Amino acid sequence: MPLAETAEYSISSEVLELTCPNRFGYDNRHWVQWAWAVLARAGDVPPTVGEDDADYPRHLITIIALSHLSDVFGEVAAGVDGDLEVSVEPVGEFRPKITVIELARYCEREGIYAMEYPETDWGLVQQAVRVRTGEIARRLREILGVSRLFTALMVAGECAPDDEEREPAPSSELMLTDDAFDPAMDGVVNYDLTPDKQRAFEWLEGGPDLG
Repeated sequence: MPLAETAEYSISSEVLELTCPNRFGYDNRHWVQWAWAVLARAGDVPPTVGEDDADYPRHLITIIALSHLSDVFGEVAAGVDGDLEVSVEPVGEFRPKITVIELARYCEREGIYAMEYPETDWGLVQQAVRVRTGEIARRLREILGVSRLFTALMVAGECAPDDEEREPAPSSELMLTDDAFDPAMDGVVNYDLTPDKQRAFEWLEGGPDLG
């Protein structure tokens, strides 16, 4: 039986709280969980995120990159250049954060270096997430196609958060199938084609290089 029919996809609420800071007044945690499930079905990531996994630092950077992709796309769709700093601070002594050593090892394996000298943890985080965001955007585009990915990002950006309750819905209650946002695709892709919206589509179609 295919993985898509048997696996349960989940990211803990603690990891979501760390990686999805709700910086622009909308809640992108459903989109992040959905995108993680898309990647899991493709075999790129595991269905669930274990804090004791040897690859946990990579998984955390990937989740931050998913959230960052949503934020940058929202800026581009709003007519801004999308040159955003990563707002998450994932380095710390205790989970769900990763240690300085884990960050350094991840960056060394991936050939990632901070853009300024001397290197700082913050600089490494910025560069690591930017590089991973570009990789993830291109991979999701490959799996889903541009129109489906564009629709999902547009719909996610229109979802207002509940200011009184930040606890995300359990992943089991969310639509995590690849076609979860398809009912909105015709309206998103074919109507209200503003210059900013068309620019955002072209940006995504071009395979964002954020590194």
